[in-house]
Amino acid sequence: MFSRIHLWIFLLSSLLISSRGLAVTLQVAQTHWPPYIMSSKFGNGIAHDMVVDALTKAGYAITFNQKPWARILKETLKGKNDVIVSIWKTPEREEFYLFSKPYMLNRMAVISRKDLEFEFNDITSLKGKRVALINGYEYGSRLLEYQEMIKVDSIDLPNSLRLLLSKRADVLITDEAVGQWTMQELNLSLDRLNVSAKYFDQTPLYAAVRRDHPHAEEIIEALNDYFEHYGEAKLKELKKRYGLE
Repeated sequence: MFSRIHLWIFLLSSLLISSRGLAVTLQVAQTHWPPYIMSSKFGNGIAHDMVVDALTKAGYAITFNQKPWARILKETLKGKNDVIVSIWKTPEREEFYLFSKPYMLNRMAVISRKDLEFEFNDITSLKGKRVALINGYEYGSRLLEYQEMIKVDSIDLPNSLRLLLSKRADVLITDEAVGQWTMQELNLSLDRLNVSAKYFDQTPLYAAVRRDHPHAEEIIEALNDYFEHYGEAKLKELKKRYGLE
């Protein structure tokens, strides 16, 4: 009797997993964004590894593609992509996507040269400072519309770091993990740099599923269940693997 009960439980569990996941292949997409999304000896990026692990453990088959951000948004609305790995939630986007619970934070760090003895407290701390800003980067209106700083155009984060170290800029603002990863790749130490204790801001990072997907709610449920039960431990493991902790 004992073994028969366990057999029925096993068969029922297998059936539930199959009905939710195994018959469904999800088109998953995201933009190249080291260390969140990339191809490396450690894996395909922290965000990719977290979200894809959640989906595969729920029984879904995954086809993953890296694409330009504008193309991802456009194609997802047309049904060519099902899941976006990393996205910020806005009221406008909620019209078209179902969002998971946040699974990590984008922490925007403020980095300066140590010789400036600069410490960020609030946006007025940037008054009169030369701030390296990457063209086209989504810093948010609070920073971009602040008129009291001196904007220094930059093409990417390595360029911003060079501007800082060559004293052509005083401050740069970057996602903390992106900054750590980039400095590792460039073999830069923090000896000449100061990272302010206070972040410029912190934005929750979500996974999103297009609303018109027939299994959208089930996919979100699977993601949320994984993030709730395994997310914290998985994120810690991934940060250690990628050398960010």
